[in-house]
Amino acid sequence: MQQMNWYENPTIAAIIGAVVGSVLTAAVSIFIWKKTSRVKRVDCVINDASSLLTFSDTIRSELEVKYSGEQTTSVFLFNLEIFNSGNQAVANQPVLIRIDNKAKIVGYSLKTEPKVGFGKISELQRQNGELDLTIELLNPGDRVYLELISVNNASDLIDVYMKNANVLCRSYTRKAAESAILGVLNKQIDPTLVSLAMIGSLPFGGFVAPFAAIILEQKFEKALRQRK
Repeated sequence: MQQMNWYENPTIAAIIGAVVGSVLTAAVSIFIWKKTSRVKRVDCVINDASSLLTFSDTIRSELEVKYSGEQTTSVFLFNLEIFNSGNQAVANQPVLIRIDNKAKIVGYSLKTEPKVGFGKISELQRQNGELDLTIELLNPGDRVYLELISVNNASDLIDVYMKNANVLCRSYTRKAAESAILGVLNKQIDPTLVSLAMIGSLPFGGFVAPFAAIILEQKFEKALRQRK
C-alpha cells in the first residue's frame, strides 16, 4: 500500500488552509486598518445663495436702495456648512472665502455644533469680497454653520479654500453632493462590492466592511469631482 504524502492528508490540508486563511485575513485587516484608522478630512458644503433684494425689471430703474449710506444694487445671503468628516482632530483649519470681486461682505454670523467647548474661530481678514477665518480645533463630527451677507454682487459666485497640512479638504455645493450620491446609487452594482457583501455574510467576513467603505468613498469622490 502506497504511503500518503503529508500534503494529501485532508486533515493536515484543512489545518494548513485554516492557518493560511487566518494569516491572509489578518494581513488584509491590518492593511485596511492602516488605510482607515487615521483620516484627517474637512468638508465644506455650499448651499444655494439667496438674493435678499429682488424687484421687477419694470420698477428696478426707479428704485434707490442704500446700505450704510451707499447705494446698493443687490444683497445676497450665503450659507456654508464646515465639518470634520474624518476620525482625527484637525487644528488651525483655514477657511478662505472669496465672492464676486465687485461685492462687499457686510456681515456674517457663526453657529457651532457642539455649542459649548468649541475651538476658537478667529477672523484674519475681511475686506470687500474676501473673508479669511481660522478654526482653532475641529474634532470629528464638529460643525460650523456660517451665514454671510454681501452687497453689490454681480453674481452668486462663491469659492471656499481650506488647504491645510496633512488634511484632505473638500469644498462642494449641496446639489453636487446630492447628484454624486444619486449617481453612485443609480449605477450598476459594482461586482467588487457584491463579492465583499458575500464574504461579509460569512462568519469570518466582518473584516471586509471597512474595505467596502473605502470603495464607496472613492466612488463618491470621483462622482463629486465630475459634478463640481
